[in-house]
Amino acid sequence: MDKNFPLWTNERNFNIEGPNNARYYYVAEHNDLITKARHDLNAQELKIMDFIVSKIKPEDEKFNIINTSMYEISQVLGMKRSGRTYSQLASNLNDLRKKDIFIYNDEERSVTMTGWFETAKVYENGQVMLRINEDFAPYLLQLKGNYTQHLLFDTVQLNSRYSILLYKLLREADKDYGKKISVLSGTPEEFKKWLGAPESYAFKDLNKNVLQKAINEINLKINDMNLEMLTAKRGRKVVQVDIQNRFIQKSKSIDSDPTSQEIKVPLDNWLEK
Repeated sequence: MDKNFPLWTNERNFNIEGPNNARYYYVAEHNDLITKARHDLNAQELKIMDFIVSKIKPEDEKFNIINTSMYEISQVLGMKRSGRTYSQLASNLNDLRKKDIFIYNDEERSVTMTGWFETAKVYENGQVMLRINEDFAPYLLQLKGNYTQHLLFDTVQLNSRYSILLYKLLREADKDYGKKISVLSGTPEEFKKWLGAPESYAFKDLNKNVLQKAINEINLKINDMNLEMLTAKRGRKVVQVDIQNRFIQKSKSIDSDPTSQEIKVPLDNWLEK
């Protein structure tokens, strides 16, 4: 962006609820957007999209203009408020407007090729107005089944693109909502596609540079995940990877769960719709 553009001269917070509450909104998306979409978003861009998607309500029939601010986005993402931060976020929004996403549909034998935003407008005072591209309607609006949800809080604290994408895949694989051990299974080639890892990676590179780092970060930061990776070989070659979430959800009272003390926002729980 033009460095001479007079942005952030009178920045304001346009969100009446406050960024701390926004962290505890749900992000709900069709499973195809998790398992069958291919894109090259970095960690920051993934977090911004989760933040925008969290603004969608179950009853929305179309994509409304999302009104937010650089103040709110930076606070939700845990970034220091500064002109440099806001310029970086503006650049992220511009990249999201231009970047492609490919969503594969096995039944139709088709691929949707689109961009993330229909419109993106940033004001001098830090106000931001966004509208998600209409091509995402089947994947984000009026979801009745075959979708996954998670708290925005979880993904904004992860630093790696690989960690965020693996986290979403594990949530999608958890069909019993934490009541049983869940397993994400695939070949090394499938994991490379799901996580956007370099195609040239042998399994040892995929394991060292992608899987182990993502597993370690998720285990460290996500309270209800305890991941363990198992592999199956044919000869010396790894042909299957299983990542198990061995955490079993136990019923807890609000008093015994420090996290639940903070979740006081009247959330829209898509799973109860």
